[in-house]
Amino acid sequence: MKKNKMMRLLFLVVALTVLVVSGLLCGCEKEDIAGGSGQPVAGTAEQDGQPGQQAQALPSKPSQQLGTEEGLAVKVDYEIVSYDAIPDNIKALVDEHKKEPLVTIVDTNNSKYVFIAIGARPTGGYSVVIKSVTECNGIVTVVYGEQKPEKGAMVTQAFTYPWIIIKIDTTLPVKVVAE
Repeated sequence: MKKNKMMRLLFLVVALTVLVVSGLLCGCEKEDIAGGSGQPVAGTAEQDGQPGQQAQALPSKPSQQLGTEEGLAVKVDYEIVSYDAIPDNIKALVDEHKKEPLVTIVDTNNSKYVFIAIGARPTGGYSVVIKSVTECNGIVTVVYGEQKPEKGAMVTQAFTYPWIIIKIDTTLPVKVVAE
């Protein structure tokens, strides 16, 4: 009898979780996209901008459409940008906030820079990874996660502060979701 109740409760928890996650992703179909290793790589950026500005338009570089009906997600190209390649105003933001959990979007003329920091970690081996960047119903959604070191891996024995910056060539609003 107790086992049946536990199984029903487990089923309800799983079903509720699926509904919440699908609601967060705007009801769009989602497909994971390998976005990189979580380590910044060389990138380019020349324009300055102010955080929080949003505009409506079509994404400038969708790489592949996942469906043709309204409400289906379209993959959006993005670039992981190194610290050396970001504008000075974004460098100041990174320098000030890289040690605390924070997600910030800086809007430039035709691009958005998304800064994701996950705060202090007890050792090396942690990183921020981009799971997907998609556009659905006029909103670009960035899904990210935390990559942890493998159990037993040799890691730096010091606090680390993983962060990442990506550049998306779009004027659409951007929503960032942790997975």
